[in-house]
Amino acid sequence: MHFAKPLSPTGRSARLLISCASALLVLGVTAATPAIAADSVSYTFESSSQKLPFMALKGAGRIVVGPAPGGRSGKAARVNIPNDGRSFKSELVIKGLDAGTHRFSFANYLPGDWQKQDFDTLVAQWFSTQDDSARIKPVVALAIHGGDWRLKVHWMSGGRIQERIIPLGAARLGHWNQWTFTITWSSPNTPGAITVARDGVNVGSHQGANNYHRGQPPHFRIGAYRPGWRPEKGPRLRAGASEAVLFVDDIAITSTAPGSASGPLPKTTDGAASPPRATALSPGSASTGSPTASPSAKIGTAASGGTPSAAAVAAADGTTPGTTKGDGSALPDTGSTGLIVVAAAGVAALTGGAFLLIRRRNATLSPRRAAHRP
Repeated sequence: MHFAKPLSPTGRSARLLISCASALLVLGVTAATPAIAADSVSYTFESSSQKLPFMALKGAGRIVVGPAPGGRSGKAARVNIPNDGRSFKSELVIKGLDAGTHRFSFANYLPGDWQKQDFDTLVAQWFSTQDDSARIKPVVALAIHGGDWRLKVHWMSGGRIQERIIPLGAARLGHWNQWTFTITWSSPNTPGAITVARDGVNVGSHQGANNYHRGQPPHFRIGAYRPGWRPEKGPRLRAGASEAVLFVDDIAITSTAPGSASGPLPKTTDGAASPPRATALSPGSASTGSPTASPSAKIGTAASGGTPSAAAVAAADGTTPGTTKGDGSALPDTGSTGLIVVAAAGVAALTGGAFLLIRRRNATLSPRRAAHRP
């Protein structure tokens, strides 16, 4: 029977050198690969194998995936709430988001026969999970009221809920709207920020408290919700109203850095992208009116069906991911190349040190080996 010959001290040192160098190279390459945040997700409704978010349905409302209307390619989610005296909510619920800054992008479509009513239909809302079961208003909500879009922001002050309503322009029926919300949640000691873009044009903003600062960070809900249709509100707002039917598509949530741009650059009259203007968010809210129309084709992450990487998001924003010093000033970002160079330098240093150790060991062992020769 043959047994493996034990490695000499030199062989063991060489194997150790190779193992350490390989590990350092793997570490460098791994660190050089940009990671996607765990709470960055997207839903395009194109694949039947993709698991949809949790559906919050009250009454006989439904959310069904089918052909997209309005000349849009592919599929979309059809949302409806029938006027039957008990239905008032049909929403997709996405939880698990952290308390940092996120970009929420989605498209929605109001059919040409959408009935304009003098009450709110919430088509997207950010709801703060509470420690108790008390009913409370969402901290942020996108609503259609009559024929206009509006943003509603709520926060707690002096034990009471405060509200600010921000007009976002007139709604266009039979038109796909591409929305982008960039939200930094406030904390008890720091203000938050919200910017809203529709079809590539900034239409509103808010800076200040935007959270109740209770429980978990707000989670995202999209679809249709008519608070005035809750059964306990009675039939007044249901009288003469038709069912609510709208469509939702291309949902993408991306964890990003505070202060990132809210969406695509505004368009000039010739259709070219204009450079962003340096605007400071004043306390309270701002509205910049109605945006221009955008193509109905799917855009953004939905085109590829994937989730954008942090590097891709930064490139789209015109920002560069990096680190900061203790005083808050930015350090130069070396990126993937810098990490690989550092890893290679570490391998070289390790190789040189191991080589010197091997030579010293061999020099020490040589007299002993000579003394034992016959």
